[in-house]
Amino acid sequence: MKRKLFIALVVLGLVPLGLVARTHSDSLTAADSSRQGVHQIQLRTYVEESRVPLNRPVIFHLEVSWLGDLSDYQIDLTTQPILTNLLLEGSGAENRLEPLPNGEHRAVKSITYRFKPLEMGMAYIDGLVVKYTDRVTGQENELKSQRIMIEITEPVDEAGSGHGKAIIYSVLLLLFFALLLYGVVMYFRKRKEASSPEAPVISIPEKFLTRLSQEVDPRGTNLAEMTQRLSRIFREYLDQDFGIPARELSTRELLRELEKLGLEDSELTKLKDVLQRLDLIKFAGKNVDPAEFTGIYGAIENFLLKRKAQTKMDSVQAQEAK
Repeated sequence: MKRKLFIALVVLGLVPLGLVARTHSDSLTAADSSRQGVHQIQLRTYVEESRVPLNRPVIFHLEVSWLGDLSDYQIDLTTQPILTNLLLEGSGAENRLEPLPNGEHRAVKSITYRFKPLEMGMAYIDGLVVKYTDRVTGQENELKSQRIMIEITEPVDEAGSGHGKAIIYSVLLLLFFALLLYGVVMYFRKRKEASSPEAPVISIPEKFLTRLSQEVDPRGTNLAEMTQRLSRIFREYLDQDFGIPARELSTRELLRELEKLGLEDSELTKLKDVLQRLDLIKFAGKNVDPAEFTGIYGAIENFLLKRKAQTKMDSVQAQEAK
């Protein structure tokens, strides 16, 4: 009798465990005791909705977190998820520090993926392997998430009822005429500005700032291509603004030329760091971390903004001197 009661209790205890195993998120924790104290590093993956219509996107989140600073660990988030019945449309990365009630902080590195369903039925996101390295001890380890499944259902009616469609068509028609009127006004304004002898001249730093915003996407999925494009645009800028054949020189030769321009030591130090990191990515095949790419992009953008302000100041002083 006691044995039967024990077996019944075990069977009843397995029921909630089975329910938990069907969740659509995954959280793994690793204890890193290589330093003083114990650091808990966690991997969490989840989708915002487990049932998604065919004409709506699947939003998938991957988060790695630990107690401490963002610089404690080097996280490799370059692995792309293996998908079934889904197509990657885009992604974005974010780093943040979350304050805790006890005065400590939790560092969080996250990526949000946007997937397009291909057909109705079941869709799957296979487990991801996230490698991390302790920056102090150099110890490497990894965490692996579990497979997540999503049910793709029938598409929903985006337009709504016939009355709703009529409203949408009316709004679109109004927008069309508004854009048409705007285009006519802008056409005559540009003609007037072109005929004016005092048309503003766009400085070289301002022109390349525009190129950065149009040709380089800091949130793009192909960071290797974005990095090469960023390096090429920056060297073209140095060529045009300072008269340095930057596209033909090595980084060492380019730094020697920049030292002759009389730039501040802090600016030279930042440019040296940026150019050397670009070389590592280009020639050493170094993986492009989203946070590292954002840092390089921001350093080049800040340099161009300072040059733009300096050019404008020089232009004003020249006009006052006349």
